[in-house]
Amino acid sequence: MTDGKIKVEIASPEQIDALKELTKLLVEGLGQDFEPKRFDWGIRRRLYDPLQRHGILIATDEETEDVVGMIIAELRVDPFGKSEGYIKQFFLKKEYRGEGIGHVLLRNALEHLKKIQVDKVKVNIREEAKRAAKLYKQMDFRKKYEVLELDLTED
Repeated sequence: MTDGKIKVEIASPEQIDALKELTKLLVEGLGQDFEPKRFDWGIRRRLYDPLQRHGILIATDEETEDVVGMIIAELRVDPFGKSEGYIKQFFLKKEYRGEGIGHVLLRNALEHLKKIQVDKVKVNIREEAKRAAKLYKQMDFRKKYEVLELDLTED
């Protein structure tokens, strides 16, 4: 990390290119192909929807003005009609990890979800994201279930 300060704020449509870059790094880091059309649809919905638009938070290095991290906190409604929050994407550039920025982003996302009166917050964590799992545990998230996956396209 640089010696500059980090600013956390709600993402704006003007920052769509930085969000695209971070999402591409996240997806490719997980060994998947980045799909620009899927990104455009998803990010525009989240930037302009009145209930979702405050749930995209970004971290910016004030010295370089680079967007160095993001988190997307969504509002969802479960089958029983209760509102719940969901952490959809959470990414920090490698050189900014381990500095407490992820903790600040997550805390701000949880504050946003609390303001819009969600009952619970959920997140799915990939096996590759051990560091993220540690952060969620520090923030009092508890494992409730495990998701298994079978890829039917592989022989």
